[in-house]
Amino acid sequence: MSFLGVKRASTDTTESGAKDGKVESDEFRIPEQDLEKDSIKKEVIAEEYEDETDSTLSTSEAIEITLKDIDEVVDLHERDVDAPAGTIRMWVLAIGLSTVISGVDVFFAFRFPSISIGAIVAQLLAYPLGLLWHMIVPEWTIRIGKWSLPLNPGRFNTKEHALIYLFTNTVASTGLLSNTQIEQVKFFKNDYGIGRFILFDIAGFLISWGLAGFSLPILVDREEVIWPGVLNSCALFKALHNYKEPSIRGWKITRFNFFICAFTASFIWYWFSDLIIPFIASLGAFPSWSRPKNAVLGQVFGTTNGLGLLPLTFDWPTISNLGNPLLVPLWAAATIFASFVFWVWIVVPAMYYQNKWHTAHLPLLSNNLFDKKGTSYKINSVVTKKWQIDLEKYKAYSPVFIPVGFLMSLALSLGGFSAVMISFFWKFKTDAWEPLFKKETHSTSHYIVASGKKFKTFYVCSILVGLALGFVFSEAWHEAAQLGAGGYLVSALIGILIFVPVALVESRSTFELNMNGFFNVVGAFWFKGKPIATLYFLNTGFSIFEHAMHYTQGAKLGFYMKTPPKLTMFVLLAAGIWASLVTSSVAGFVLYHIDNVCTAAAKNHMICKKQQTAFNTQILWGLFGHKIFGDGGRYNFIMYFFLVGAVVSCIVIVMQIWRPKSVFWAKANPALFMAGAENIPTSTGINYSAWFIVAMIFNYYIHKKHTAWWRKYNLILAAGLDCGVAIAAILVYFCVVYTGGSANYSWWGTEVASSSCDSKGCPYLPAKKIDASGITW
Repeated sequence: MSFLGVKRASTDTTESGAKDGKVESDEFRIPEQDLEKDSIKKEVIAEEYEDETDSTLSTSEAIEITLKDIDEVVDLHERDVDAPAGTIRMWVLAIGLSTVISGVDVFFAFRFPSISIGAIVAQLLAYPLGLLWHMIVPEWTIRIGKWSLPLNPGRFNTKEHALIYLFTNTVASTGLLSNTQIEQVKFFKNDYGIGRFILFDIAGFLISWGLAGFSLPILVDREEVIWPGVLNSCALFKALHNYKEPSIRGWKITRFNFFICAFTASFIWYWFSDLIIPFIASLGAFPSWSRPKNAVLGQVFGTTNGLGLLPLTFDWPTISNLGNPLLVPLWAAATIFASFVFWVWIVVPAMYYQNKWHTAHLPLLSNNLFDKKGTSYKINSVVTKKWQIDLEKYKAYSPVFIPVGFLMSLALSLGGFSAVMISFFWKFKTDAWEPLFKKETHSTSHYIVASGKKFKTFYVCSILVGLALGFVFSEAWHEAAQLGAGGYLVSALIGILIFVPVALVESRSTFELNMNGFFNVVGAFWFKGKPIATLYFLNTGFSIFEHAMHYTQGAKLGFYMKTPPKLTMFVLLAAGIWASLVTSSVAGFVLYHIDNVCTAAAKNHMICKKQQTAFNTQILWGLFGHKIFGDGGRYNFIMYFFLVGAVVSCIVIVMQIWRPKSVFWAKANPALFMAGAENIPTSTGINYSAWFIVAMIFNYYIHKKHTAWWRKYNLILAAGLDCGVAIAAILVYFCVVYTGGSANYSWWGTEVASSSCDSKGCPYLPAKKIDASGITW
């Protein structure tokens, strides 16, 4: 039996080849002649060890992902130094796959419901494409002077595969930039061409790349900074490229075959949970289905606009809404869930049912803005043609009202900022200063070669060039962006300053802190009444640290997969430039060539709902932010969360000093406690609770009691479930939803979840009876 030319080999083999020359069907093996042809010194073959006895970890070890766990997945000390990486094959597949995937993502971001393919699909597709290239492309060599470029460099290897993945992941992570372009052109009615958006995007990527390069000693070249979010990709590389592996207490199935089983099950089940019997995705809301007009039942048990008190779901996208729970250390998952329990299950209902700020007349969890009649706020009714507030129209129409869930999300974002900054400064010496300036001598140091003085010069130049291009953009088109060079510089500096503190949190917990609230606060009080300026203030700083985060994750994946450091950084830089071209061009094509896009008359539902929501948020901050959140404003309480976050951090620091041997206080993370619940209203109780339960089962119980199984299969299971959903979602969308086939399929199981107060967002008190008398802002 063979799979794209790769044969299975006998279990009785050694690293020198098949015993007695026989090839059987238990493990994958690269044909021996290929290994000789490629001159690969270290043969990567499948070899079964004796059954590995399951060990039991201590509690302190079980709640963390240890270096031993990682070493079982990526082999921290293994280096295939002769395997080619920067090949023509790698560049062609990286550019091709990233262009298609990113282009499709940007195109369908206009549509509701939208679709996002993601880089994990590229990781899957690159493997058979790489093998196919090796089989059919002639072994020719292109010679340019002293350079020789072989068209077929030999067997497709993990280094090439890893570089393709990180290139595609960087290109595919540009949704924020395309949303900015859509908002500017379609909602703010300011169209100044594709080229200027490309300039804005490239400026941000250059700053981000230089920033990520400087942080390599802090965020990449340290084993204790593990970035759990990239480990499932590393595990999938290991499964596909057939590294040696033990059998675990009768579990002799290989990682690759286990991945196929998990992928197939996830792929098939998604058709049921998303299309055939979709009610099982929100099964915890069944009490609200029994009395669909009861607002309280919808608020308490609802999964769309409610608290989701029952963690009952059989849908992987619902469980992994916050991220893949199989990758999260238990200490982080427990802190995030504790944040949700306290702020959302306790504080939010207490405020809501007391009708604080008239919130009981609005949905419990919603990110919409409302008027005094409880209907969606009509922004166009209170602004001039230049998008400035018209006070007379505002007084005649209505003050703006914000749901309590939206308010809590904003407040937690501010609290998370102060918490993460104070925690960072407390550990600044050990977390940043010493790694940055201490000479690295560890044997596994990988990126020290890409963070020396010579390369720091490149990083400085990249940052300076990016800032210069940003100044050109903000000054040359000042009337369009309304930001100015000063605003651009301040936003960029904020993004640079918060990058390392936020990255350190994510690198240890997988949780991404959302700093939107802080950027919006600064922008709202600086550019009072100028929503376009606040839009670019947010997107400048946020995109810088967000893209730097993706660069750093890519570099860490390169660290694990032992890709050449200088080549890895160059590939990441090229990916950022390519992303700027692809994103802006595809978005521009849709905006200029599809009729009625972003309007109710658009064909194929290209109504830009996601961008409309982002636009409403920006209007909130730009037009009203300095009034409603400032002194005397109705919602100024959220500013006190800067102090709350600081106090929580100080308490944790004091306890760590007082109880230095306490595992609980050593793992206590004030940033996660403050910002862990900030994903509401997008994520509700069912997402948080189901996510935590799965994390507790796999990353504590199984990790502690069945350690060997966890090390061999857990991350492969994570990759298989995600991949199955990704591929199934594409097929369901294009074959059923996009063609209109799902519109003809309807029964109780497809309609019950949308028929109750949970889906409709019924308020606790009558929506049309908000007493707005005496309210100015």
